[in-house]
Amino acid sequence: MERISSKQTCPSGEIAAYVDGELSAEAETALERHVGLCESCSRDLRDQRQFLAALTASLDDARSMRLPADFSRRVVANAESTVAGVRRPNELLAAVCIASALLLFSLFAFGGEAFTIASTAASVGQRILALGLFFLRLAGGFVFALAVISRSLASSFDPAVVIVSVGMFISAAIAFSAFRHPLRRRST
Repeated sequence: MERISSKQTCPSGEIAAYVDGELSAEAETALERHVGLCESCSRDLRDQRQFLAALTASLDDARSMRLPADFSRRVVANAESTVAGVRRPNELLAAVCIASALLLFSLFAFGGEAFTIASTAASVGQRILALGLFFLRLAGGFVFALAVISRSLASSFDPAVVIVSVGMFISAAIAFSAFRHPLRRRST
């Protein structure tokens, strides 16, 4: 049997194409001749065939497996029950560090456009802050108005006035609570 010289290169890239049946007839013949003479390529061909056989067998086993009918519902319920948000302070610190690193990376990635993007984000942030301050002042004015009204009503100290004042405070507290926690989603 003739051996391959060290000067001849092995067609290792063609072995996968041969196993997949993608070579032309002449290329197949040349590769088979080479594999007959080269121990390394013969071993590679045998390994690739064994791998494909094992892969085919494992895929056949996977097709025979059946998932329970409510598998996706169980997975979703389990995922929803185990998600609790940030539990420890170091998780919050890690999240802030990751977000900061991503922000810096995106600023460097955008190059000259980063200043335009940052100034736009700052403008949006200022508007959101102004809106928040408006609502904060509105809530403060509402509380002040309730205090003035209740003080003037309480100065006459009539039991009906006290009941009306307490009712106003309770309704204000309910309104504030509803404003503070708008429409929470309830899971079913």
